[in-house]
Amino acid sequence: MSDLRDFPSLRGLVDDGLPPLDAYAEFEDVGSASGPSAGPSAGAADLPEPQSTMDFPRVSISDIYSAPSPEPAFIWAGRVPMGHVTLLGAHGGVGKSMLALQLAVAVCLGADFLGASTEPGRVLFFSGEDGGPVLRHRLGFIAHHFGASPERLAKSLTILDATDEPALYREVSAFGIKTGEGTPGFSRLAEIIAEVRPSLIIVDNASDVFEASENDRAAVRGFMRSLRQLFPDEGAPPAMLLLAHIQKQAVGNRGAESYSGSTAWHNSARSRLALTADKDDPARLTLSHDKLNLGPRTAEPLRLVRSHTGLLMVDEGAHDAEGAPKEPPELALLKVLADFVERGERVSTEANSPRTNAWAMLRPEPQFPKRAFPVAGTLFATIRQMERDGLIEREQYRNQSRKDRTAWTLSAKGWEKIGKTAPSAPSAPTQEVGTVDAVDAEVSTALAPSAPTSGARGVGVERAHTLGAILPNPTLAETTTPTDEGAPGTDDEGEDYEDL
Repeated sequence: MSDLRDFPSLRGLVDDGLPPLDAYAEFEDVGSASGPSAGPSAGAADLPEPQSTMDFPRVSISDIYSAPSPEPAFIWAGRVPMGHVTLLGAHGGVGKSMLALQLAVAVCLGADFLGASTEPGRVLFFSGEDGGPVLRHRLGFIAHHFGASPERLAKSLTILDATDEPALYREVSAFGIKTGEGTPGFSRLAEIIAEVRPSLIIVDNASDVFEASENDRAAVRGFMRSLRQLFPDEGAPPAMLLLAHIQKQAVGNRGAESYSGSTAWHNSARSRLALTADKDDPARLTLSHDKLNLGPRTAEPLRLVRSHTGLLMVDEGAHDAEGAPKEPPELALLKVLADFVERGERVSTEANSPRTNAWAMLRPEPQFPKRAFPVAGTLFATIRQMERDGLIEREQYRNQSRKDRTAWTLSAKGWEKIGKTAPSAPSAPTQEVGTVDAVDAEVSTALAPSAPTSGARGVGVERAHTLGAILPNPTLAETTTPTDEGAPGTDDEGEDYEDL
């Protein structure tokens, strides 16, 4: 071994009190095969067990009967659950921000909102779209509507104007790899939530706070998971309402999705609401509950109307005086169809039957739910669903030209649904319309002062042609003018008559 005199720079270390190099000689052979501690198990008992870097919580299931989990709680009954993110989709300018502000005030006051109860609590409104002056203007109308003093609202409602820096989550790229991360605004919002301890958090809206591609599934899922991380660890978790834009195709067309971008928006939200405007009357809207993973969707669609101040209120034309929804549109439609069956009038199952299809026959009726079925396609889709549900069925009959036709009638289940019984045999519509007795009945009707005339239901013209083959009636003949639909010489389906 070289002497320290050969390394002058190390000489000072010894002088500072460090042991001389000779003191470490006894450790030179440690770990070698010839050392006194050699052996495979040397010191193994003193080493700690390796620990996993992460783990997943185990869910207890042995006590699901003795200690069941509580039922899901809602901040707004049946629509906005506690402890989860609810997505509210609406097209720009429809009124989703106003609806959210009204809900915020209702929760602060513990007041009913649009016919459903709310749980009282503090509310935090994070506005990335509208600034303070706009929000204050709207709150003036809302507070007046609820009869609430501004001082009382200020104690439980916290509004954050984040229009300058709304981003809570953004996409970053490093070495060609894209990832998402929370922003400084996200961290600050988490601190404010921990301070305020709200029962409801409203984020307005996704297009402002989410700075990534709305079509990127991974980014959307990461963002939605990060929102749940805002919930405090202690106490009852709050509810969160995230406002979002919807596809333009969804405006006035319920066939399109009521959200925009990746399906991860739909899949990541435990509850999803959609606010859509009537395409014929933009002041009237429908709030539907399109998803609820926590249980059955019991909340009926709400028919709303926008007031002159911009507030959304229950449409009195679709609800009773107490604000509770009237009968569902399907039930109203079933009752209208029952009236036709009881009167012995046929509603054709063929959608292309010009004057006797369901749209032409049912829509003129006063009790027909016009707002629920603004177009024929929506009505026909509902009728098909009612048939699948066993509420209505197809009834075969023979028309005046002795051709087999089918008409809609209520099933036993349908009659029970509306609280009635099926018509008895004497008053029920006969299956054979072209028999001698039926023709005699038509003759006597034609001779009566109240002889049928051509009408919207397509009965008078058809009856007139049948009688014309039996009794000459110039007056009746003059009242029938040939048209493209139901012209003389054709039946209501546009086919040639056969001789009686």
